[in-house]
Amino acid sequence: MLTPPRVLVVDDERHVRGLLSVWGCQADLAASGTEGLRLFKQKSYDLVLTDYVMPGGSGLELVENVRNSDADVGVIMLTASGADLDVHGRRLGFQLLRKPLQIDRLEAAVKQALSDRRGED
Repeated sequence: MLTPPRVLVVDDERHVRGLLSVWGCQADLAASGTEGLRLFKQKSYDLVLTDYVMPGGSGLELVENVRNSDADVGVIMLTASGADLDVHGRRLGFQLLRKPLQIDRLEAAVKQALSDRRGED
């Protein structure tokens, strides 16, 4: 039996974590960029799902640190900000989803990122 995918959710809003467990993921939750980076350094993850604007450093700072440790981990950035993050997304290799979240788009992005990480089709 395959182990459930490990996902790090870094967001000051808690509701996303419950969705991931429904999709068969084992999720750890951090409410700030600082806490998220601490968890990332302690464990191995298949996917990092992070907010852009949050306490303890931006999502971009977190993703830069994540990429320095693991260039292959899947990353999805969430934002309600109107900031143009497309250039950063290409440079750091993350998918950008705008809030308010559309659950079907989030589910598809999570499943695609996990599929890419595990080398599945």
